[in-house]
Amino acid sequence: MTLDSIEAKIGSLAPDFKLPATNGQEISLTDFRGKQNVIVFFIRETTCPQCRTHVAHLGRMYSQFREAGTEVIVILGEGPEKARQYAEEIGLPFPILCDPDRAVYHLYELEKYFLLFQRTASLVVDKDGVVRYLKRTTVPNIWLQESRELYGFILSLEERQRK
Repeated sequence: MTLDSIEAKIGSLAPDFKLPATNGQEISLTDFRGKQNVIVFFIRETTCPQCRTHVAHLGRMYSQFREAGTEVIVILGEGPEKARQYAEEIGLPFPILCDPDRAVYHLYELEKYFLLFQRTASLVVDKDGVVRYLKRTTVPNIWLQESRELYGFILSLEERQRK
């Protein structure tokens, strides 16, 4: 089930956030404004196998995304220690941002569905801070092909930005 958003919609300015990352830095969405496109992925739970597969794909494709002028931000609703452990288990080349209170999840309207199922989302924010791609769901199976779809979208976005 894909869900519509009130706060973040395609064509709207992405709501900003600043979160601690597993590399010890605090990272804000506006850090990339005017510099790079950004893929933002919200992990449903550390136990979600589809999310883990998607994050691992993003990690393997990271150099391709970087070559296409895009950074990857992954947000986990856990503290730094759990996020660090998750990143190390998968062997990620990028840090995971920690949102233990899930305040950014709420900012992007990713509250739990029926108080049970954590909503998750994948989005692309362009260099101007505008949401260009957005997919929200409570069913994480869609993430199994998402990395390739995102890469194709990023390439088309870069092509449009060059024109």
